Amino acid sequence: MAPEAPRRVGHRLLLLLLAVALVAAACGGADAGPNAASTTSTTDAPATTDTVASSTTSESTTSTTEATTTTSAPEEVDSGLPLLPTTTTAPPNPPVDPPLPPPVPGPPPGRNSVFVLGDSVFLGTTSSIPSALPEWLVTYDAVGSRRLAQGIDVLAMRRGEIGEAVVVHLGNNYIEGERGDYASQIDEAMTVLADVPRVVWVTVSEVSDSRRQINVAIRDAAARWPNMRVADWAPVIAAEPGLAWDGMHLTPEGRRRIAELIAQTLGPVVAP
Repeated sequence: MAPEAPRRVGHRLLLLLLAVALVAAACGGADAGPNAASTTSTTDAPATTDTVASSTTSESTTSTTEATTTTSAPEEVDSGLPLLPTTTTAPPNPPVDPPLPPPVPGPPPGRNSVFVLGDSVFLGTTSSIPSALPEWLVTYDAVGSRRLAQGIDVLAMRRGEIGEAVVVHLGNNYIEGERGDYASQIDEAMTVLADVPRVVWVTVSEVSDSRRQINVAIRDAAARWPNMRVADWAPVIAAEPGLAWDGMHLTPEGRRRIAELIAQTLGPVVAP
């Protein structure tokens, strides 16, 4: 063999070994890739798997709950009767309460009944006057700002409730020229009460000239109507102005005193 032959053989062997080495390196890199990916997947996979499993479990639970709710509802049974709507609790035709029976009428007004008619001054005497008239059955009709012109209509309307006596205290709210003058209003009221045995008319506080004229008309009317009596409160309140806190409306002591005056003027119940 020529001297260059061994050299060529060695060179070819070296190239072959280099080629084998390159192939081996290439194969080793390919193996390393999957191993590295597998390691990364091993690290991340549990979290991904747990998340998916948790989501799946939650959905499964929800689905199971809904299925249970659906399957637990009772089956409808067709009774053949018409169904009422379930959105209302009221019956389709609510019953109507029967009318109340008429009130039981009380005894007719007798010799112990007294009808009291007044304005705001008498609103404060709803206890004091009945207390001063223990023998009497007292019926009260007092309204603030009432005038005698209105009181006449009340007397006519409630005439059937009036028995032995009437007490009138109206004049504090008098309007001049309304329904004639005050004297004519007295006569109109007394015509309604013509057959009432005792009518007590209470004079008013003289806080003005017109109120003084009202008291004159009351005293003069007593001379025309034999069943009329005057409870003259005007001089009492004039002498003791402290019996009213504004000249008209009464203090507790004023209420007691006017009730006492009315009781004295009315007198006792007449035995049948």
